[in-house]
Amino acid sequence: MIAASALAAGVVSSQAQVYSQNIVGYVNSTLPSGYSIQSAPFDVANGNNITNLISNPAASPTYDGSYLYVWGGHSFAVYTIDSTQPTGVADPTDSYATNAPTLNPGISWFFDNESGSQQTNTFVGTVHIGSGSYPGTSTNVISSTTLNAFLAPVIPVGGGISSVDGFTNVLTAGPGTGNLDGDYIEIPNFVGGHVHGYTTITIDSTQSTGFADATDSTAVPEPQIPVAGGFLFNNANGTTINWIQSLGQ
Repeated sequence: MIAASALAAGVVSSQAQVYSQNIVGYVNSTLPSGYSIQSAPFDVANGNNITNLISNPAASPTYDGSYLYVWGGHSFAVYTIDSTQPTGVADPTDSYATNAPTLNPGISWFFDNESGSQQTNTFVGTVHIGSGSYPGTSTNVISSTTLNAFLAPVIPVGGGISSVDGFTNVLTAGPGTGNLDGDYIEIPNFVGGHVHGYTTITIDSTQSTGFADATDSTAVPEPQIPVAGGFLFNNANGTTINWIQSLGQ
């Protein structure tokens, strides 16, 4: 299968260790002590349903006391990881069980690893393949009003956000007419296990790299997004964006 072969080659060259057989596989992702930005690279099936829920079994409570921060558009929903709770998660104060959040491919979140040391988390599942007008592709629909969206590639291939992951600034004519021009990406900076601001990257098709600094005055390299990683995105154009990834990328 040509598409699967291309995907496997791309995944193996990413920043995380990935082993894939066709479109089923697993990713070993590093969770440093403290905060990191993470995403789910696969769909996880529970019977015939896709239920991408976090799991921290009581038999191996590695992450008890750690926190998950899921952006809701205006604020974070905060979950405490607690294997003694029936759902595996609790409220921010670890007082009562809450429903585990669904973490589908295409979104990212902050994870605060309070285990006391760096861990390796293994994601296992099936590459998410969409249906409809674009067979063999997956589409991440980004709302026209999106601010500070925590995004991630749907198909688990790491590398350049445009050249590899297909988050492409489509031109209607020449430079300066891109559908993403003026939008910007934010990459969190992690220092000592904490978030210390963000590196802001403006999307600008008039720049030699297609990307510029926060003031849109100097070209900067294309952002690199690792497998199981993520970034923040601000849609400044007021139009819906269809981020289409293909197995053949």
